[in-house]
Amino acid sequence: MHACRREFITYEATQKGDLMAAEQSRPADHWPITSKNTALVIVDMQNVWVHPRGSRYLPASEEIIPRIKELLPFCHARQVPVIYLYTTKRKDLADVGIFADVKPGTHKTDDPWSNFEGTPGAEIYEGIRPASHDIVISKFRYSGFYGTQLENILRRLGRDTVAITGVATNVCCDSTARDGGMRDFKVIFLSDCNAAASVEEHEAALKNFSKHFGIVMNSRSFMDRVSD
Repeated sequence: MHACRREFITYEATQKGDLMAAEQSRPADHWPITSKNTALVIVDMQNVWVHPRGSRYLPASEEIIPRIKELLPFCHARQVPVIYLYTTKRKDLADVGIFADVKPGTHKTDDPWSNFEGTPGAEIYEGIRPASHDIVISKFRYSGFYGTQLENILRRLGRDTVAITGVATNVCCDSTARDGGMRDFKVIFLSDCNAAASVEEHEAALKNFSKHFGIVMNSRSFMDRVSD
Protein backbone atom coordinates (compact mmCIF):
# COMPACT_ATOMS: atom_id res chain seq x y z
CA MET A 1 0.00 0.00 0.00
CA HIS A 2 1.26 3.47 -0.85
CA ALA A 3 2.68 5.12 2.28
CA CYS A 4 0.44 8.15 1.88
CA ARG A 5 -2.67 6.01 1.50
CA ARG A 6 -1.74 4.09 4.65
CA GLU A 7 -1.18 7.43 6.34
CA PHE A 8 -4.73 8.63 5.77
CA ILE A 9 -6.37 5.31 6.64
CA THR A 10 -4.32 5.00 9.80
CA TYR A 11 -5.06 8.49 11.02
CA GLU A 12 -8.74 8.40 10.18
CA ALA A 13 -9.12 5.05 11.94
CA THR A 14 -7.42 6.53 14.99
CA GLN A 15 -9.57 9.63 14.73
CA LYS A 16 -12.74 7.53 14.83
CA GLY A 17 -11.42 5.14 17.44
CA ASP A 18 -9.14 5.40 20.43
CA LEU A 19 -8.06 9.02 20.07
CA MET A 20 -11.55 10.47 19.95
CA ALA A 21 -13.01 7.96 22.39
CA ALA A 22 -10.31 8.78 24.90
CA GLU A 23 -11.14 12.47 24.80
CA GLN A 24 -14.23 13.86 26.40
CA SER A 25 -16.41 15.91 24.11
CA ARG A 26 -15.27 19.52 24.28
CA PRO A 27 -16.75 22.78 23.02
CA ALA A 28 -14.21 22.92 20.19
CA ASP A 29 -15.69 19.76 18.70
CA HIS A 30 -18.92 21.70 18.19
CA TRP A 31 -17.51 24.87 16.67
CA PRO A 32 -19.82 26.13 13.91
CA ILE A 33 -18.25 25.60 10.49
CA THR A 34 -20.25 27.54 7.92
CA SER A 35 -19.88 29.23 4.58
CA LYS A 36 -20.16 32.56 6.41
CA ASN A 37 -17.36 32.17 8.98
CA THR A 38 -14.83 29.84 7.33
CA ALA A 39 -11.89 30.26 4.95
CA LEU A 40 -9.90 27.54 3.20
CA VAL A 41 -6.13 27.99 3.39
CA ILE A 42 -3.85 26.11 0.98
CA VAL A 43 -0.27 26.04 2.19
CA ASP A 44 2.82 25.79 -0.05
CA MET A 45 1.47 23.60 -2.85
CA GLN A 46 4.48 24.65 -4.91
CA ASN A 47 6.66 22.81 -7.40
CA VAL A 48 9.54 22.53 -4.95
CA TRP A 49 7.41 20.15 -2.85
CA VAL A 50 4.70 18.91 -5.21
CA HIS A 51 6.35 18.52 -8.63
CA PRO A 52 8.47 15.35 -9.07
CA ARG A 53 11.37 17.57 -10.17
CA GLY A 54 11.15 19.63 -7.01
CA SER A 55 14.23 19.79 -4.83
CA ARG A 56 12.26 18.73 -1.76
CA TYR A 57 9.57 16.71 -3.49
CA LEU A 58 7.09 15.02 -1.17
CA PRO A 59 5.57 11.98 -2.92
CA ALA A 60 2.64 12.02 -0.49
CA SER A 61 1.57 15.36 -1.97
CA GLU A 62 0.24 13.51 -5.01
CA GLU A 63 -2.43 11.87 -2.88
CA ILE A 64 -3.85 15.12 -1.50
CA ILE A 65 -4.18 16.96 -4.82
CA PRO A 66 -7.50 15.29 -5.82
CA ARG A 67 -8.98 16.04 -2.42
CA ILE A 68 -7.95 19.70 -2.50
CA LYS A 69 -9.25 19.95 -6.08
CA GLU A 70 -12.57 18.65 -4.80
CA LEU A 71 -12.64 21.30 -2.09
CA LEU A 72 -11.99 24.18 -4.49
CA PRO A 73 -15.29 24.15 -6.44
CA PHE A 74 -17.13 23.29 -3.23
CA CYS A 75 -15.77 26.42 -1.53
CA HIS A 76 -16.12 28.62 -4.60
CA ALA A 77 -19.78 27.65 -4.99
CA ARG A 78 -20.47 28.62 -1.37
CA GLN A 79 -18.36 31.79 -1.40
CA VAL A 80 -15.94 30.37 1.14
CA PRO A 81 -12.73 32.36 0.55
CA VAL A 82 -9.78 30.35 -0.73
CA ILE A 83 -6.39 31.67 0.35
CA TYR A 84 -3.15 30.36 -1.12
CA LEU A 85 0.07 30.74 0.85
CA TYR A 86 3.40 30.22 -0.86
CA THR A 87 6.95 30.46 0.44
CA THR A 88 9.77 32.19 -1.41
CA LYS A 89 13.24 33.36 -0.47
CA ARG A 90 15.79 35.77 -1.85
CA LYS A 91 18.88 34.47 -3.61
CA ASP A 92 21.08 36.55 -1.32
CA LEU A 93 19.44 34.69 1.62
CA ALA A 94 18.78 38.01 3.37
CA ASP A 95 15.36 36.78 4.51
CA VAL A 96 16.38 33.26 5.51
CA GLY A 97 17.88 34.09 8.90
CA ILE A 98 18.88 31.20 11.16
CA PHE A 99 17.42 28.64 8.76
CA ALA A 100 20.51 28.97 6.58
CA ASP A 101 22.28 27.31 9.51
CA VAL A 102 19.51 24.94 10.55
CA LYS A 103 18.85 23.55 7.04
CA PRO A 104 21.86 24.50 4.88
CA GLY A 105 21.11 21.86 2.27
CA THR A 106 17.86 23.56 1.28
CA HIS A 107 19.43 26.91 0.34
CA LYS A 108 21.47 26.16 -2.78
CA THR A 109 21.10 29.33 -4.81
CA ASP A 110 21.88 27.67 -8.15
CA ASP A 111 18.92 25.27 -7.82
CA PRO A 112 15.99 26.39 -10.03
CA TRP A 113 13.72 23.76 -8.45
CA SER A 114 14.09 25.17 -4.96
CA ASN A 115 11.78 28.02 -3.95
CA PHE A 116 13.90 31.07 -4.71
CA GLU A 117 12.00 34.06 -6.08
CA GLY A 118 11.33 33.83 -9.81
CA THR A 119 12.25 30.14 -10.18
CA PRO A 120 10.09 27.24 -11.40
CA GLY A 121 10.33 25.64 -7.98
CA ALA A 122 8.65 28.61 -6.31
CA GLU A 123 5.58 28.50 -8.57
CA ILE A 124 2.30 27.02 -7.35
CA TYR A 125 1.82 23.57 -8.85
CA GLU A 126 0.04 23.77 -12.20
CA GLY A 127 -2.70 21.30 -11.35
CA ILE A 128 -3.90 23.35 -8.40
CA ARG A 129 -3.25 26.98 -9.27
CA PRO A 130 -5.51 29.71 -7.85
CA ALA A 131 -8.55 31.05 -9.65
CA SER A 132 -8.63 34.75 -10.47
CA HIS A 133 -10.78 35.55 -7.43
CA ASP A 134 -8.72 33.54 -4.93
CA ILE A 135 -6.36 35.33 -2.56
CA VAL A 136 -2.62 34.68 -2.89
CA ILE A 137 -0.19 35.62 -0.14
CA SER A 138 3.58 35.29 -0.25
CA LYS A 139 5.40 34.34 2.95
CA PHE A 140 9.03 33.84 3.88
CA ARG A 141 8.80 31.77 7.06
CA TYR A 142 6.95 28.62 8.04
CA SER A 143 3.90 30.37 9.48
CA GLY A 144 1.54 32.03 7.06
CA PHE A 145 0.81 34.65 9.72
CA TYR A 146 4.40 35.75 10.25
CA GLY A 147 5.10 39.06 8.51
CA THR A 148 2.10 38.78 6.16
CA GLN A 149 -1.38 40.26 5.75
CA LEU A 150 -3.14 36.93 6.39
CA GLU A 151 -4.63 37.93 9.74
CA ASN A 152 -5.79 41.32 8.46
CA ILE A 153 -7.42 39.71 5.43
CA LEU A 154 -9.23 37.09 7.50
CA ARG A 155 -10.50 39.72 9.92
CA ARG A 156 -11.66 41.95 7.07
CA LEU A 157 -13.52 39.03 5.51
CA GLY A 158 -15.19 38.24 8.83
CA ARG A 159 -13.67 34.77 8.99
CA ASP A 160 -12.87 33.38 12.43
CA THR A 161 -12.54 29.74 11.31
CA VAL A 162 -9.73 28.45 9.11
CA ALA A 163 -9.36 25.06 7.39
CA ILE A 164 -5.73 24.11 6.74
CA THR A 165 -4.54 22.08 3.74
CA GLY A 166 -1.19 21.63 1.98
CA VAL A 167 2.41 20.70 2.78
CA ALA A 168 4.10 19.86 4.95
CA THR A 169 1.76 18.74 7.70
CA ASN A 170 4.36 19.06 10.44
CA VAL A 171 6.17 22.17 9.19
CA CYS A 172 4.43 25.05 7.43
CA CYS A 173 0.91 23.71 7.84
CA ASP A 174 1.39 23.06 11.54
CA SER A 175 3.18 26.38 12.08
CA THR A 176 0.37 28.27 10.35
CA ALA A 177 -2.33 26.30 12.19
CA ARG A 178 -0.77 26.85 15.61
CA ASP A 179 -0.14 30.52 14.91
CA GLY A 180 -3.78 30.90 13.92
CA GLY A 181 -4.84 29.38 17.21
CA MET A 182 -2.60 31.81 19.10
CA ARG A 183 -4.56 34.59 17.40
CA ASP A 184 -7.88 33.05 18.48
CA PHE A 185 -8.85 31.71 15.10
CA LYS A 186 -10.71 28.40 15.24
CA VAL A 187 -8.43 26.15 13.22
CA ILE A 188 -9.42 22.92 11.50
CA PHE A 189 -6.66 20.64 10.23
CA LEU A 190 -7.94 18.56 7.29
CA SER A 191 -6.23 15.20 7.79
CA ASP A 192 -6.51 13.91 4.21
CA CYS A 193 -5.57 17.24 2.60
CA ASN A 194 -2.14 17.58 4.21
CA ALA A 195 1.02 15.62 3.49
CA ALA A 196 4.39 15.13 5.14
CA ALA A 197 7.63 13.30 4.41
CA SER A 198 6.54 10.31 6.49
CA VAL A 199 3.45 8.75 7.99
CA GLU A 200 4.92 9.16 11.46
CA GLU A 201 5.49 12.91 11.08
CA HIS A 202 2.01 13.41 9.62
CA GLU A 203 0.22 11.47 12.33
CA ALA A 204 2.22 12.94 15.21
CA ALA A 205 1.52 16.49 14.03
CA LEU A 206 -2.20 15.88 13.70
CA LYS A 207 -2.52 14.09 17.02
CA ASN A 208 -0.62 16.83 18.84
CA PHE A 209 -2.63 19.57 17.14
CA SER A 210 -5.93 17.91 18.02
CA LYS A 211 -4.90 17.64 21.66
CA HIS A 212 -3.56 21.15 22.18
CA PHE A 213 -4.58 23.60 19.45
CA GLY A 214 -7.75 22.89 17.50
CA ILE A 215 -9.68 20.16 15.73
CA VAL A 216 -8.84 17.57 13.08
CA MET A 217 -11.22 16.08 10.54
CA ASN A 218 -11.12 14.79 6.99
CA SER A 219 -12.33 16.73 3.97
CA ARG A 220 -15.62 14.85 3.67
CA SER A 221 -16.52 15.65 7.28
CA PHE A 222 -15.58 19.28 6.66
CA MET A 223 -17.83 19.55 3.62
CA ASP A 224 -20.67 17.84 5.47
CA ARG A 225 -20.44 20.40 8.26
CA VAL A 226 -20.25 23.50 6.11
CA SER A 227 -23.75 24.94 5.86
CA ASP A 228 -25.11 27.59 3.53
